[in-house]
Amino acid sequence: MSDDGDAGYNLSETDLAVAHWGEHANGGGDRLAWELARVFEDAPFFTGWRDPAIEPGDIHAEQLIKGKLLTRALERGGLARQFAHLLGWQVATPLREYDILVTSGNEPLFYVPPDDQTWVAYIHHTNRRQSDQIDEVASTRFASLKLLLYYAIRVAYDHNTHKPDLFVVNSEIVKRRVVRYWGVDEDRVRVVYPPVETTAYSPDDAETGDYYLTLSRLDWHKNIDGIIQAFNRLDQRLIVAGDGPDREALEALAEENVEFAGFVSEGRKRELLAGAKAFVFNGRDEDFGIAPVEALAAGTPLLGVDEGMTRYHIVPEKNGYRHSRDGNGPSIEATIARFETDGVEWSPSEIASFADRFSVSAFHEGIQEAVDEAIGRSQTVPNWYEQYR
Repeated sequence: MSDDGDAGYNLSETDLAVAHWGEHANGGGDRLAWELARVFEDAPFFTGWRDPAIEPGDIHAEQLIKGKLLTRALERGGLARQFAHLLGWQVATPLREYDILVTSGNEPLFYVPPDDQTWVAYIHHTNRRQSDQIDEVASTRFASLKLLLYYAIRVAYDHNTHKPDLFVVNSEIVKRRVVRYWGVDEDRVRVVYPPVETTAYSPDDAETGDYYLTLSRLDWHKNIDGIIQAFNRLDQRLIVAGDGPDREALEALAEENVEFAGFVSEGRKRELLAGAKAFVFNGRDEDFGIAPVEALAAGTPLLGVDEGMTRYHIVPEKNGYRHSRDGNGPSIEATIARFETDGVEWSPSEIASFADRFSVSAFHEGIQEAVDEAIGRSQTVPNWYEQYR
Protein backbone atom coordinates (compact mmCIF):
# COMPACT_ATOMS: atom_id res chain seq x y z
CA MET A 1 0.00 0.00 0.00
CA SER A 2 1.23 3.51 -0.76
CA ASP A 3 1.83 5.70 2.24
CA ASP A 4 2.99 9.03 0.84
CA GLY A 5 0.87 11.31 3.04
CA ASP A 6 -0.92 12.69 -0.02
CA ALA A 7 -4.56 13.64 0.23
CA GLY A 8 -5.38 11.84 -3.01
CA TYR A 9 -4.28 8.95 -5.23
CA ASN A 10 -3.10 9.23 -8.80
CA LEU A 11 -4.59 6.17 -10.49
CA SER A 12 -1.61 5.80 -12.80
CA GLU A 13 0.76 5.68 -9.81
CA THR A 14 -1.12 3.22 -7.60
CA ASP A 15 -1.42 -0.54 -7.43
CA LEU A 16 -4.74 -1.93 -8.55
CA ALA A 17 -6.03 -5.49 -8.75
CA VAL A 18 -9.14 -6.98 -10.40
CA ALA A 19 -10.86 -10.01 -8.86
CA HIS A 20 -13.77 -12.06 -10.26
CA TRP A 21 -15.86 -14.55 -8.30
CA GLY A 22 -15.04 -17.43 -10.67
CA GLU A 23 -14.84 -18.30 -14.35
CA HIS A 24 -18.00 -20.17 -15.25
CA ALA A 25 -19.14 -21.32 -18.70
CA ASN A 26 -17.99 -18.22 -20.60
CA GLY A 27 -21.13 -16.37 -19.56
CA GLY A 28 -21.92 -12.67 -19.49
CA GLY A 29 -20.40 -12.23 -16.03
CA ASP A 30 -17.13 -13.79 -17.18
CA ARG A 31 -16.95 -11.61 -20.27
CA LEU A 32 -17.55 -8.51 -18.16
CA ALA A 33 -14.80 -9.52 -15.71
CA TRP A 34 -12.37 -10.11 -18.57
CA GLU A 35 -13.19 -6.66 -19.89
CA LEU A 36 -12.48 -5.21 -16.44
CA ALA A 37 -9.04 -6.80 -16.74
CA ARG A 38 -8.63 -5.04 -20.09
CA VAL A 39 -9.69 -1.66 -18.63
CA PHE A 40 -6.77 -1.98 -16.21
CA GLU A 41 -4.49 -3.95 -18.51
CA ASP A 42 -1.41 -3.71 -16.28
CA ALA A 43 -3.29 -4.93 -13.20
CA PRO A 44 -3.20 -8.55 -11.99
CA PHE A 45 -6.41 -10.50 -12.49
CA PHE A 46 -7.58 -12.96 -9.81
CA THR A 47 -10.50 -15.39 -9.80
CA GLY A 48 -12.05 -17.34 -6.96
CA TRP A 49 -11.72 -20.39 -9.15
CA ARG A 50 -10.22 -20.57 -12.60
CA ASP A 51 -11.11 -22.35 -15.84
CA PRO A 52 -8.23 -21.72 -18.27
CA ALA A 53 -10.16 -23.55 -21.01
CA ILE A 54 -12.55 -20.61 -21.43
CA GLU A 55 -10.14 -17.71 -20.86
CA PRO A 56 -9.46 -15.50 -23.91
CA GLY A 57 -5.91 -15.50 -25.21
CA ASP A 58 -5.14 -12.06 -23.78
CA ILE A 59 -6.35 -12.92 -20.26
CA HIS A 60 -4.51 -14.83 -17.57
CA ALA A 61 -6.03 -15.29 -14.13
CA GLU A 62 -4.53 -16.41 -10.85
CA GLN A 63 -6.78 -18.62 -8.74
CA LEU A 64 -7.41 -17.34 -5.23
CA ILE A 65 -9.17 -20.28 -3.57
CA LYS A 66 -6.74 -23.18 -3.28
CA GLY A 67 -6.19 -26.39 -1.33
CA LYS A 68 -7.62 -29.85 -1.89
CA LEU A 69 -10.68 -29.46 0.33
CA LEU A 70 -11.78 -26.07 -1.00
CA THR A 71 -11.03 -27.03 -4.60
CA ARG A 72 -13.19 -30.13 -4.22
CA ALA A 73 -15.98 -27.98 -2.77
CA LEU A 74 -15.76 -25.58 -5.73
CA GLU A 75 -16.07 -28.48 -8.15
CA ARG A 76 -19.00 -29.99 -6.23
CA GLY A 77 -21.16 -26.89 -6.61
CA GLY A 78 -24.24 -25.86 -4.62
CA LEU A 79 -23.83 -25.04 -0.92
CA ALA A 80 -20.38 -26.64 -0.88
CA ARG A 81 -19.20 -24.10 -3.43
CA GLN A 82 -20.71 -21.26 -1.42
CA PHE A 83 -18.87 -22.36 1.71
CA ALA A 84 -15.64 -22.51 -0.30
CA HIS A 85 -16.18 -18.92 -1.41
CA LEU A 86 -17.09 -17.86 2.13
CA LEU A 87 -13.82 -19.26 3.47
CA GLY A 88 -11.65 -18.41 0.50
CA TRP A 89 -12.54 -14.75 0.04
CA GLN A 90 -12.49 -13.44 3.62
CA VAL A 91 -8.75 -12.90 3.86
CA ALA A 92 -7.68 -13.47 0.21
CA THR A 93 -4.08 -12.60 1.07
CA PRO A 94 -2.91 -11.78 -2.50
CA LEU A 95 -5.47 -8.96 -2.74
CA ARG A 96 -4.40 -7.17 0.43
CA GLU A 97 -1.24 -5.57 -0.94
CA TYR A 98 -3.06 -3.40 -3.49
CA ASP A 99 -4.21 0.20 -3.03
CA ILE A 100 -7.34 -0.33 -5.11
CA LEU A 101 -9.47 -3.41 -5.63
CA VAL A 102 -12.14 -3.85 -8.31
CA THR A 103 -14.26 -6.98 -7.87
CA SER A 104 -16.88 -8.71 -10.01
CA GLY A 105 -19.76 -10.76 -8.60
CA ASN A 106 -21.36 -11.33 -5.20
CA GLU A 107 -18.93 -13.86 -3.70
CA PRO A 108 -16.07 -11.35 -3.32
CA LEU A 109 -18.28 -9.48 -0.83
CA PHE A 110 -17.12 -12.03 1.77
CA TYR A 111 -13.72 -10.28 1.55
CA VAL A 112 -12.66 -8.21 4.59
CA PRO A 113 -10.35 -5.48 3.22
CA PRO A 114 -7.60 -3.49 4.94
CA ASP A 115 -9.05 -0.18 6.07
CA ASP A 116 -6.85 1.86 3.71
CA GLN A 117 -7.80 -0.10 0.57
CA THR A 118 -10.25 1.45 -1.92
CA TRP A 119 -12.82 -1.10 -3.07
CA VAL A 120 -15.18 -0.91 -6.06
CA ALA A 121 -17.63 -3.84 -6.27
CA TYR A 122 -19.34 -4.58 -9.59
CA ILE A 123 -22.62 -6.44 -8.98
CA HIS A 124 -24.42 -8.35 -11.74
CA HIS A 125 -27.52 -9.24 -9.69
CA THR A 126 -28.78 -9.64 -6.16
CA ASN A 127 -29.37 -13.16 -4.80
CA ARG A 128 -32.63 -13.42 -6.71
CA ARG A 129 -34.36 -16.40 -5.09
CA GLN A 130 -33.75 -14.61 -1.79
CA SER A 131 -35.03 -11.25 -2.99
CA ASP A 132 -37.20 -10.27 -5.98
CA GLN A 133 -37.99 -13.87 -7.00
CA ILE A 134 -38.73 -15.21 -3.52
CA ASP A 135 -42.41 -15.76 -4.43
CA GLU A 136 -41.33 -18.65 -6.65
CA VAL A 137 -40.11 -20.57 -3.61
CA ALA A 138 -43.66 -20.86 -2.24
CA SER A 139 -44.64 -23.30 -5.01
CA THR A 140 -41.64 -25.64 -4.61
CA ARG A 141 -41.14 -28.72 -2.43
CA PHE A 142 -40.06 -28.05 1.16
CA ALA A 143 -40.98 -24.39 0.70
CA SER A 144 -40.98 -23.62 4.44
CA LEU A 145 -37.52 -25.08 4.93
CA LYS A 146 -36.20 -23.17 1.93
CA LEU A 147 -37.68 -19.92 3.22
CA LEU A 148 -36.00 -20.49 6.58
CA LEU A 149 -32.70 -21.20 4.84
CA TYR A 150 -32.97 -18.11 2.65
CA TYR A 151 -33.79 -15.98 5.68
CA ALA A 152 -30.68 -17.27 7.45
CA ILE A 153 -28.59 -16.57 4.36
CA ARG A 154 -29.91 -13.00 4.15
CA VAL A 155 -29.12 -12.36 7.81
CA ALA A 156 -25.64 -13.87 7.49
CA TYR A 157 -24.95 -12.04 4.22
CA ASP A 158 -26.23 -8.61 5.26
CA HIS A 159 -22.97 -7.32 6.75
CA ASN A 160 -21.14 -8.09 3.49
CA THR A 161 -22.86 -5.22 1.73
CA HIS A 162 -21.36 -2.52 3.94
CA LYS A 163 -17.67 -2.86 3.09
CA PRO A 164 -17.12 -1.59 -0.49
CA ASP A 165 -16.54 2.12 -0.99
CA LEU A 166 -18.66 2.12 -4.13
CA PHE A 167 -20.99 -0.35 -5.84
CA VAL A 168 -21.28 -0.48 -9.61
CA VAL A 169 -24.23 -2.33 -11.14
CA ASN A 170 -25.19 -3.36 -14.67
CA SER A 171 -28.55 -1.56 -14.89
CA GLU A 172 -30.98 0.71 -13.12
CA ILE A 173 -33.03 -2.42 -12.39
CA VAL A 174 -30.21 -3.94 -10.35
CA LYS A 175 -29.51 -0.61 -8.65
CA ARG A 176 -33.07 -0.63 -7.33
CA ARG A 177 -32.62 -4.18 -6.02
CA VAL A 178 -29.28 -3.42 -4.35
CA VAL A 179 -30.87 -0.45 -2.56
CA ARG A 180 -34.05 -2.32 -1.56
CA TYR A 181 -32.79 -5.79 -0.68
CA TRP A 182 -29.26 -5.05 0.49
CA GLY A 183 -29.95 -1.71 2.16
CA VAL A 184 -27.17 0.10 0.31
CA ASP A 185 -27.57 3.88 0.15
CA GLU A 186 -28.30 4.77 -3.48
CA ASP A 187 -25.57 7.43 -3.28
CA ARG A 188 -23.07 4.54 -3.14
CA VAL A 189 -24.38 2.84 -6.30
CA ARG A 190 -23.43 3.72 -9.88
CA VAL A 191 -24.76 2.19 -13.11
CA VAL A 192 -22.25 1.14 -15.74
CA TYR A 193 -23.78 -1.00 -18.46
CA PRO A 194 -22.01 -4.24 -19.39
CA PRO A 195 -19.63 -4.06 -22.36
CA VAL A 196 -21.29 -5.20 -25.56
CA GLU A 197 -19.07 -5.38 -28.64
CA THR A 198 -21.48 -3.25 -30.63
CA THR A 199 -18.85 -2.51 -33.29
CA ALA A 200 -18.67 -6.26 -34.07
CA TYR A 201 -22.22 -6.15 -35.45
CA SER A 202 -23.55 -4.29 -38.45
CA PRO A 203 -26.73 -4.15 -40.54
CA ASP A 204 -24.42 -4.92 -43.49
CA ASP A 205 -23.52 -8.39 -42.15
CA ALA A 206 -26.48 -9.89 -44.04
CA GLU A 207 -29.53 -8.91 -46.05
CA THR A 208 -32.82 -9.10 -44.18
CA GLY A 209 -34.29 -12.57 -44.62
CA ASP A 210 -37.67 -14.21 -44.10
CA TYR A 211 -37.23 -15.33 -40.49
CA TYR A 212 -37.48 -14.15 -36.92
CA LEU A 213 -34.69 -14.99 -34.46
CA THR A 214 -34.31 -15.70 -30.78
CA LEU A 215 -30.90 -16.47 -29.31
CA SER A 216 -30.11 -17.41 -25.73
CA ARG A 217 -29.35 -20.25 -23.40
CA LEU A 218 -32.31 -22.63 -23.60
CA ASP A 219 -33.21 -22.51 -19.93
CA TRP A 220 -36.45 -22.04 -18.01
CA HIS A 221 -35.98 -18.36 -17.16
CA LYS A 222 -35.61 -17.39 -20.83
CA ASN A 223 -39.25 -18.43 -21.49
CA ILE A 224 -38.50 -19.70 -24.99
CA ASP A 225 -41.61 -21.88 -24.76
CA GLY A 226 -43.83 -18.78 -24.94
CA ILE A 227 -42.11 -17.69 -28.17
CA ILE A 228 -42.47 -21.16 -29.71
CA GLN A 229 -46.16 -21.35 -28.75
CA ALA A 230 -46.73 -18.05 -30.55
CA PHE A 231 -44.97 -19.18 -33.73
CA ASN A 232 -46.78 -22.53 -33.68
CA ARG A 233 -49.90 -20.52 -34.52
CA LEU A 234 -48.23 -18.18 -37.01
CA ASP A 235 -47.32 -18.53 -40.66
CA GLN A 236 -43.85 -17.19 -39.90
CA ARG A 237 -40.44 -18.82 -39.67
CA LEU A 238 -38.53 -18.78 -36.36
CA ILE A 239 -34.89 -19.71 -35.81
CA VAL A 240 -33.94 -20.62 -32.24
CA ALA A 241 -30.17 -20.28 -31.73
CA GLY A 242 -28.45 -21.50 -28.58
CA ASP A 243 -28.38 -24.62 -26.47
CA GLY A 244 -29.27 -25.63 -22.94
CA PRO A 245 -31.12 -28.05 -20.67
CA ASP A 246 -34.58 -27.29 -22.12
CA ARG A 247 -33.70 -27.93 -25.77
CA GLU A 248 -35.23 -31.39 -26.02
CA ALA A 249 -38.54 -30.28 -24.49
CA LEU A 250 -38.65 -27.18 -26.68
CA GLU A 251 -38.01 -29.19 -29.83
CA ALA A 252 -40.89 -31.50 -28.88
CA LEU A 253 -43.14 -28.45 -28.47
CA ALA A 254 -42.24 -26.82 -31.80
CA GLU A 255 -44.00 -27.08 -35.15
CA GLU A 256 -42.20 -27.39 -38.50
CA ASN A 257 -41.80 -23.61 -38.96
CA VAL A 258 -39.49 -23.47 -35.90
CA GLU A 259 -35.86 -24.36 -36.61
CA PHE A 260 -33.24 -25.09 -33.92
CA ALA A 261 -29.75 -23.94 -34.91
CA GLY A 262 -28.00 -24.98 -31.70
CA PHE A 263 -24.82 -23.24 -30.60
CA VAL A 264 -23.60 -20.93 -33.39
CA SER A 265 -20.19 -19.42 -34.12
CA GLU A 266 -19.65 -15.67 -33.79
CA GLY A 267 -19.61 -15.31 -37.58
CA ARG A 268 -22.89 -17.18 -37.99
CA LYS A 269 -24.36 -15.24 -35.08
CA ARG A 270 -23.61 -11.92 -36.79
CA GLU A 271 -25.27 -13.15 -39.99
CA LEU A 272 -28.35 -14.42 -38.16
CA LEU A 273 -28.76 -11.20 -36.18
CA ALA A 274 -28.41 -8.90 -39.20
CA GLY A 275 -30.58 -11.08 -41.41
CA ALA A 276 -33.54 -11.46 -39.06
CA LYS A 277 -36.75 -9.52 -39.65
CA ALA A 278 -36.80 -8.96 -35.88
CA PHE A 279 -35.28 -10.41 -32.73
CA VAL A 280 -37.80 -11.90 -30.27
CA PHE A 281 -36.82 -11.90 -26.60
CA ASN A 282 -38.83 -13.21 -23.66
CA GLY A 283 -36.29 -13.53 -20.81
CA ARG A 284 -37.75 -13.15 -17.34
CA ASP A 285 -37.06 -9.82 -15.66
CA GLU A 286 -33.57 -9.55 -17.15
CA ASP A 287 -30.93 -7.71 -15.13
CA PHE A 288 -29.52 -6.41 -18.43
CA GLY A 289 -29.67 -8.84 -21.39
CA ILE A 290 -26.77 -8.83 -23.84
CA ALA A 291 -28.36 -10.69 -26.79
CA PRO A 292 -31.10 -8.05 -27.35
CA VAL A 293 -28.43 -5.33 -27.45
CA GLU A 294 -26.40 -7.34 -29.96
CA ALA A 295 -29.51 -7.56 -32.14
CA LEU A 296 -29.99 -3.79 -31.96
CA ALA A 297 -26.31 -3.28 -32.81
CA ALA A 298 -26.96 -5.37 -35.93
CA GLY A 299 -29.73 -2.92 -36.87
CA THR A 300 -32.49 -5.46 -36.15
CA PRO A 301 -35.78 -4.45 -34.49
CA LEU A 302 -36.44 -5.90 -31.05
CA LEU A 303 -39.71 -7.49 -29.95
CA GLY A 304 -39.27 -7.96 -26.23
CA VAL A 305 -41.08 -8.56 -22.97
CA ASP A 306 -42.25 -5.51 -21.05
CA GLU A 307 -40.22 -6.11 -17.89
CA GLY A 308 -36.70 -5.92 -16.52
CA MET A 309 -34.10 -4.05 -18.53
CA THR A 310 -35.60 -5.35 -21.78
CA ARG A 311 -38.37 -2.76 -21.62
CA TYR A 312 -35.76 0.02 -21.78
CA HIS A 313 -33.91 -1.50 -24.72
CA ILE A 314 -37.09 -0.83 -26.69
CA VAL A 315 -38.38 2.56 -27.76
CA PRO A 316 -41.89 1.52 -28.86
CA GLU A 317 -42.64 1.96 -32.57
CA LYS A 318 -39.14 3.31 -33.21
CA ASN A 319 -36.89 0.26 -32.74
CA GLY A 320 -39.39 -2.41 -31.71
CA TYR A 321 -42.43 -3.35 -29.65
CA ARG A 322 -43.14 -4.80 -26.22
CA HIS A 323 -45.38 -7.72 -25.36
CA SER A 324 -47.04 -8.25 -21.98
CA ARG A 325 -45.18 -9.43 -18.90
CA ASP A 326 -46.88 -12.82 -18.85
CA GLY A 327 -44.78 -13.66 -21.91
CA ASN A 328 -47.38 -16.06 -23.29
CA GLY A 329 -48.11 -16.96 -26.89
CA PRO A 330 -51.09 -14.68 -27.61
CA SER A 331 -49.35 -11.49 -26.45
CA ILE A 332 -46.28 -12.31 -28.55
CA GLU A 333 -48.53 -13.12 -31.53
CA ALA A 334 -50.16 -9.69 -31.24
CA THR A 335 -46.78 -7.96 -31.15
CA ILE A 336 -45.59 -9.82 -34.25
CA ALA A 337 -48.82 -8.99 -36.07
CA ARG A 338 -48.34 -5.30 -35.32
CA PHE A 339 -44.73 -5.43 -36.44
CA GLU A 340 -45.74 -7.14 -39.69
CA THR A 341 -48.32 -4.42 -40.32
CA ASP A 342 -46.55 -1.27 -39.14
CA GLY A 343 -42.82 -2.06 -39.06
CA VAL A 344 -40.67 0.39 -37.09
CA GLU A 345 -39.79 4.06 -37.64
CA TRP A 346 -36.01 3.86 -37.35
CA SER A 347 -33.73 2.67 -40.11
CA PRO A 348 -31.26 -0.18 -39.42
CA SER A 349 -28.43 2.33 -38.99
CA GLU A 350 -30.48 4.38 -36.49
CA ILE A 351 -31.28 1.23 -34.52
CA ALA A 352 -27.58 0.31 -34.49
CA SER A 353 -26.63 3.81 -33.24
CA PHE A 354 -29.04 3.45 -30.33
CA ALA A 355 -27.01 0.45 -29.12
CA ASP A 356 -23.78 2.48 -28.87
CA ARG A 357 -24.62 3.54 -25.30
CA PHE A 358 -23.89 -0.09 -24.33
CA SER A 359 -20.52 -0.28 -26.08
CA VAL A 360 -17.17 -1.50 -24.77
CA SER A 361 -15.74 2.03 -24.89
CA ALA A 362 -18.66 3.36 -22.82
CA PHE A 363 -17.98 0.59 -20.27
CA HIS A 364 -14.28 1.50 -20.04
CA GLU A 365 -15.09 5.15 -19.49
CA GLY A 366 -17.75 4.41 -16.86
CA ILE A 367 -15.54 2.05 -14.86
CA GLN A 368 -12.63 4.47 -14.81
CA GLU A 369 -14.93 7.22 -13.57
CA ALA A 370 -16.29 4.93 -10.85
CA VAL A 371 -12.81 4.06 -9.61
CA ASP A 372 -11.83 7.73 -9.55
CA GLU A 373 -14.95 8.50 -7.50
CA ALA A 374 -14.29 5.63 -5.09
CA ILE A 375 -10.73 6.85 -4.52
CA GLY A 376 -12.08 10.24 -3.50
CA ARG A 377 -14.65 8.64 -1.19
CA SER A 378 -12.07 6.49 0.58
CA GLN A 379 -9.71 9.27 1.65
CA THR A 380 -9.21 9.71 5.39
CA VAL A 381 -6.97 12.82 5.46
CA PRO A 382 -8.39 15.26 8.09
CA ASN A 383 -9.52 18.62 6.71
CA TRP A 384 -7.28 20.50 9.14
CA TYR A 385 -4.21 18.71 7.80
CA GLU A 386 -4.28 20.77 4.60
CA GLN A 387 -2.88 23.84 6.37
CA TYR A 388 0.36 22.01 7.09
CA ARG A 389 1.05 20.91 3.52
